[in-house]
Amino acid sequence: MNGYKAPGSEAPHTPMTSSAATHRESITHIEEFDAPASAVWAVLIDWGAIVDWMPGGYIKSLELEGQGIGAIRRLVTGQGVSVAERLDAADEATGILELSLVDDLPWGLLSYRAIGHVEALSDSQSRLTWQGTLEMPENGPDARRIAAMLKKSYANMFRGIRQVVERS
Repeated sequence: MNGYKAPGSEAPHTPMTSSAATHRESITHIEEFDAPASAVWAVLIDWGAIVDWMPGGYIKSLELEGQGIGAIRRLVTGQGVSVAERLDAADEATGILELSLVDDLPWGLLSYRAIGHVEALSDSQSRLTWQGTLEMPENGPDARRIAAMLKKSYANMFRGIRQVVERS
């Protein structure tokens, strides 16, 4: 496969300073699946089902508000942190899904937005690229801690998706 990325490989995260008072950073995770793109897309777009496939302990509870674009899933993490994720865009034809954190943002975040891109490599293989961009008041230990937490969360998200789409 041309451009193959080994499972678990990550593109480097990119710190970007947007002003002297804020820190902006993007974190990207890319993996290939032995499953069609439509199967990966179906897992991502089933907005309320994340509680069923995200590895144990990461999501304590979920409450879904609405359907389709604009739907919000209110999660409580295994650590007791409340997170509200809004589905901002979803286009199966291009394989692009966008979400953002809304309401009271956790971990000192000023903003967080993620873009997922599912692409077919063949009839039975696909690639998912997930990029999250966060903005915090300043670069420092909290920014590094949040970036590390997101990397771990992305790896577990991909593991959960893999368990669903690559079942025999």
